[in-house]
Formats: sequence, structure tokens, C-alpha cells
Amino acid sequence: MNRQEVFVHGHRGFRGAYPENSYESFFHALKLGVDAIELDIVISKDEKVIISHEPYMCNELCLKPNGDSISKEESMQLNLFKMTAQNITEYSFGTLEYAKFPNQKKVKSHKLELKKMTQLLEAKFPEDFSFPQITVEVKSHPNTDGMFHPAPKEYAKILLKELQLIDERWPIAIQSFDLRVLLELDKQGCELPLIALSESKEVDIDYVCEKLEFIPDGFSPYYELINEDVVEDCQSLGVELSAWTVNDRAEMERLFQMGVRSFITDFPDLIIR
Repeated sequence: MNRQEVFVHGHRGFRGAYPENSYESFFHALKLGVDAIELDIVISKDEKVIISHEPYMCNELCLKPNGDSISKEESMQLNLFKMTAQNITEYSFGTLEYAKFPNQKKVKSHKLELKKMTQLLEAKFPEDFSFPQITVEVKSHPNTDGMFHPAPKEYAKILLKELQLIDERWPIAIQSFDLRVLLELDKQGCELPLIALSESKEVDIDYVCEKLEFIPDGFSPYYELINEDVVEDCQSLGVELSAWTVNDRAEMERLFQMGVRSFITDFPDLIIR
């Protein structure tokens, strides 16, 4: 498996080494030379697109504006959908010990708007720099419409409006586990690549196509669910197959031999050396 033969997504930037979804994580992913930075988005009270995996202030990662810790009980109450973008940036993350990634560098970070993050990164690279794809993951679930995020129709409207403001040097793709959002994006005329995520054997590419009523540009299952049939089905439909989240070089090699050419990883330096 050669570097030139695969498409590398830095999962939440460079999560293995820097706080997830942070400026530092994205900056170092760009410096490394990833093909895409994968990031998660939620919507604030004032309808700003915020980079965050959780729609609340996770107590394992975040601190209050005064530096105090956040309890489990407080965590879910600090709902980003009920907070303004300005209020959200007052909280910090990136300085707590994180058992999942003990070697992460500690860097005080803040949850920023997507547009603001791209502008900060643009300022650090030359005008002719070839920016990687931004793979935007829409965090949404049917059970939490109106609670932690807008319903699909409004969600798609807000997101598409925001993406029009991003510098055209950034290629953009949109992915989600919530097929309702992808369907709504398509209905609203989205011309960006749409990728269906899956973490279940039941959600295969045939199921996705039936629910969406169109063939998505990409299909991205949890890597352990990928077998030769999945590869063959995607190839026959012309759908790009991407594996998430693969943090082992040997597993990447195994999937590569099976026909997978796109990987989402917390450690992009496993491939880019």
C-alpha cells in the first residue's frame, strides 16, 4: 500500500496527537499532508455552524470559562443548540487527561465556527497552498430533533447557507449517519458529494440507496463491517467506499488488499510518513 494509492482523512484533524476538532489538530493534519480533514458540526442557538462532536459540553473534554470542571449532570445541560456561538467559545477543551488518547498534546482550545476555523487555517498557509477536502459530518438523530439540533429541513438550509461562505479553495463533502439529512440536502439542490455513514450490518449500501431514493457519492461503514461483498457492491454502483476509523496499519493493509482505497484515521501518520 503506497501513499499515492489511498485517500487519507484525518479524523477530527489529527486526533491521535492533538485535541479533536481543534485548530491545532487541523493545522497539523494539513502540515502532514492529508487528503481530507474530517470534522463534526452542530448548530448553535443563533444558527451558527459549530465544530463539535457532541451537541453539548462533554465533561471528559471541556472546562467552564473560569477553568472549573463540568459534572456529568451539567454536561448535557450545556446544550450547544441552546447557546450562542459567542457563549460556546468561552468554554475550553484540550487540557484534560484523555484516556482514549493518552499521548495527545495538551493544547487549550475552543469550539469555533466552521467559517472561522477555515479562515484561521488559510492565514497560516500560502495563497497557492492546495487545501484538502473538508469532510463535514452532520451530527443528527431522529430522537433529538428540536432538542440538540434542528429538524433535517432546517438543518440542511442552515448548513448550505454557511458552506457558501467558505473559500472555494476548500473542496467540501458532507456525510452523516442520519440519512434524513442527506435526503434533505439532495432535495435542496446540494451539489456537494454526499456520503452515508454506517455502524450496522443492517445499514448496507442497498438499504442506503432505498432510503435515500438516490445513489450517494460515498458509503462509509465501520471498518470491521467491510468485507468483499461490501467492496463489490460499492464498485458495481460506482460508490466510493471509505473505512472508519482505522488506527492500525495492518488493518489498513488488509482492507487495501480487499479493495478499499479511502481511510478515516486518528493517526494519518500511519500512512503519510
